Amino acid sequence: MPAPPEISDALESVLGIYFSGIRHRERAAFILTDELIEMACKLRAREHNHAFNMACNFHQAWNSPGVQIPAVNLGNTIQNSRNIRNNMQHANAAATVDDEYCADAILDAVAVLDHCWAGTSTNNIRPWMMCALRVVRLFSSQGNQGLKDLFEDGMRNGAWRATSRPPRVSELLIEPGRRQYWTLLMIQTQVQVETILNNLGIP
Repeated sequence: MPAPPEISDALESVLGIYFSGIRHRERAAFILTDELIEMACKLRAREHNHAFNMACNFHQAWNSPGVQIPAVNLGNTIQNSRNIRNNMQHANAAATVDDEYCADAILDAVAVLDHCWAGTSTNNIRPWMMCALRVVRLFSSQGNQGLKDLFEDGMRNGAWRATSRPPRVSELLIEPGRRQYWTLLMIQTQVQVETILNNLGIP
């Protein structure tokens, strides 16, 4: 059974924000990732039991019949992220997370989706999102710092469409920065981004 469309749409929103140029994007993407995990667990539980209580708490959701995420390695990790998110929203408005921690949380969310609906990350999302997840993994604690620096250089120095012609009077020239405005590049020039990844041997 494939994941509901709203699940892949929510993941697309998370990735779009993480690779955007907005301020505090890590905080926003992290909060949305936490929401995605809760929504996924509850929807999967309701698929298993149509009388499932959708008002249950987060811990009950990921432990519910039909979901039952193993506590070791994943369940405890997503619960810890929920605790951090609660602190960010209810106790410390200035608290945030860095790009690596946010990337780890996104990968945890993908693991939850694949647990609930097998093959979601390989068969049920748009191609540009698969490309984006390769980059997320590079920026996570699993990534190689040296390759990350080389990839950033490749993204900043790439021959993107804006370099093929000057911007029109009514257009604003946007240059890719360090993980800034990469969403558009992945959507519009996915093959070129994948070429940079492949040339560097990034999985």
